[in-house]
Amino acid sequence: MLSLFAGLPFGLLASITLATAIDLPVKLDVRVALNSPSANIHLSQPEASLYPFTVTYGACHNSVKQHEQHHTVSEVVERGVDRLIWLLPNDISDRGCLSAWSSKSDLVGRSRPLEVNKNSRQWRKKRHLDAGTRLSKRASIPMTNESGIEPNGPWFDGVRLLEDMQIGAVDATEAKAKPYLEGGPSDYQYQEMGPQRLPESIQYAGSNETIPLNDMKLVFQLVDIMNQLNDGDANATVKFIPWIQTSPNGLSYFNGFKKADGLPPTVSEVEGDENLSTQIQVDPVVGNITDQISAIGCEPEIMAATARNVFTAYKTFINDGLGGLGGDDWSEFAYFHNYLNYDLNATDQAINSGGSGGRGGNSFWTLLFV
Repeated sequence: MLSLFAGLPFGLLASITLATAIDLPVKLDVRVALNSPSANIHLSQPEASLYPFTVTYGACHNSVKQHEQHHTVSEVVERGVDRLIWLLPNDISDRGCLSAWSSKSDLVGRSRPLEVNKNSRQWRKKRHLDAGTRLSKRASIPMTNESGIEPNGPWFDGVRLLEDMQIGAVDATEAKAKPYLEGGPSDYQYQEMGPQRLPESIQYAGSNETIPLNDMKLVFQLVDIMNQLNDGDANATVKFIPWIQTSPNGLSYFNGFKKADGLPPTVSEVEGDENLSTQIQVDPVVGNITDQISAIGCEPEIMAATARNVFTAYKTFINDGLGGLGGDDWSEFAYFHNYLNYDLNATDQAINSGGSGGRGGNSFWTLLFV
């Protein structure tokens, strides 16, 4: 392991640095052994005139300048911050110090020399993951053609981006006191999810086969974790209620049709008496297009693949969907009008029926996933 002061006894170095740090107004401390690639830096609260200041890690001797430090941890711009989250880079050296620098690059704080144990299990695991090997079941799976879960579209090395980015200052007292889902809608902590229907599984008509939707498990797992963090707080607990898609006693109100008593008929009444609903003549060509849309959107094999692994299903459909044309090469409208040569009126009626106007420019994938 490299050391910033390989020739200097560690005890002597610590004594010299400690004597220097006592006289500086910003106090920096790490209260646990540096056995992992991340740690908390505890800060004192210096007088307001010292803000902003920058925290770095590097050599401990007094002659070193700010630009000569190994790396910058964070900038502290105002009072109230008592903790920094420190992401230790892979090439960090042992027995260095944390230093605080004023806006004029004057030294205003320094920690004791710190020992970095890069032989610990956490560091070894990080090195294995960085090298692309699996050390445990929780290791990441590369999104490549070989793994079969590479989503089409632009991707960047997000892990490397985060490694190069220090997280910044944290007010620990404020962070610990802050519940999840606090405040109201005006605080923008809520997201409108439309009807908020969260499907759990698919059951095919005419069979007893039921396939769980693995992608939706992420939502339920997130809710479980949030409810645990909020420790049963009734005002911040997420609850689910059953969604009833259809019911025999549900009202069927279309085209203004009502019974003699002024009420709309129920679903079961309409099914038993066609006179209780308005009979609409559908152009056979429009009906043919509608049937094809349903066949594409409800094709059992691709629906089952989507339920099991949305990434592999997406890639398969984009490459081989629509009979080998490529599922994303044609919009719904273009596929039926330009490729299958249905006329404009029939295509428009079939695709934009049921109040879903403007849908024709969508990809067929929206039928399968949304």
